[in-house]
Amino acid sequence: MVKKIRVGVLSAGAWSVSTHIPELIKHDDVELVAVTNLNLAIAKKIQSQFGFIKASDKWDEVLKNNLDAVIVSSPPIAHEEMVIAALRSGAHVLCEKPFALNANSAANMVSAAQASNRSILVGYGWAFTDIFLRAKELISSQVIGKVEFATLGITCGIRDLLEGRVEQPWQQKEMISEKQTYMNPAVAGGGAIGTTLSHSLGLLIHILEDSFEWIAGSTYPEGEKLDFHESVSGKLRGGAVVNMYCTSTFGSAPHVSWTFEAFGPKGDIRVDFPNRKITFHGGAGDSWVEEFSDAGVAYKSYMPTFLLLETARGKNIPSGCESWIAQRVVEATDGILRSIKTRSFQSLSLK
Repeated sequence: MVKKIRVGVLSAGAWSVSTHIPELIKHDDVELVAVTNLNLAIAKKIQSQFGFIKASDKWDEVLKNNLDAVIVSSPPIAHEEMVIAALRSGAHVLCEKPFALNANSAANMVSAAQASNRSILVGYGWAFTDIFLRAKELISSQVIGKVEFATLGITCGIRDLLEGRVEQPWQQKEMISEKQTYMNPAVAGGGAIGTTLSHSLGLLIHILEDSFEWIAGSTYPEGEKLDFHESVSGKLRGGAVVNMYCTSTFGSAPHVSWTFEAFGPKGDIRVDFPNRKITFHGGAGDSWVEEFSDAGVAYKSYMPTFLLLETARGKNIPSGCESWIAQRVVEATDGILRSIKTRSFQSLSLK
């Protein structure tokens, strides 16, 4: 008889209902033990829809149920308390992004995982998209040599969401996220900085396998609590100089579009996301194009959930959503916020 993986979902809402839980129910060895929401009626609705054994408005109580894996889907302000408690209960944890509101909180969670001999994964799914898997493979194989300069940009159709006007395609009419989750920096760590830039920082750190030595950022609107657009420059510890941008557009635009370029002494690669291709340029006459299907550029939002289950099964998992990446993202985000406030470059000390 196959041992069941006992799973709990804390603070379940629109994203859990559209992404986490549908992945969980695909696996015969998963037992849906408990789901929580501060609104007990919502928790019971999710319980009825998916077949959880328990529904509760007290997340700490369900951690007493000998869970093997826990998904923390709360706003970032609650991540540290929930994640550390889940780790100490003996569970592996998937935490949604942004991982933490500050670097100290991120470090506390990583330390708790080490002390508990358990893993934290974070909800970065873009690392597993085929076109970015290939980009990382090319960088790692030194096809362009040591990376000297890289750019990464993301445009995301979330301006309506940040301004509190309409739901997103992954939300259901009966399961709309709380506006404060995206609009209040004290709850979520910023608007686009927390919602979108955290994805691109995580992807850059993953692809280049490096972190920031120093960083500088600017935002629009300047001086406002809720940001829509960011520009970021920095230098990685391996020596590469990077430029990044994050922009928020409207729901009528493609929901997400990326640009990625990396330049080295042997050539450069460019990810043309809208046209689904990677190009390489080296010496005279040395160039090629690799094309991808629509599926090859699709966001694999389910992968962090799947990898949480693989971790609970005791299997090795591919890189891309580990907590060390999330910790470096939060450290970089702290540096960006300090830079915006002081209008200066910020050195980052690793914790």
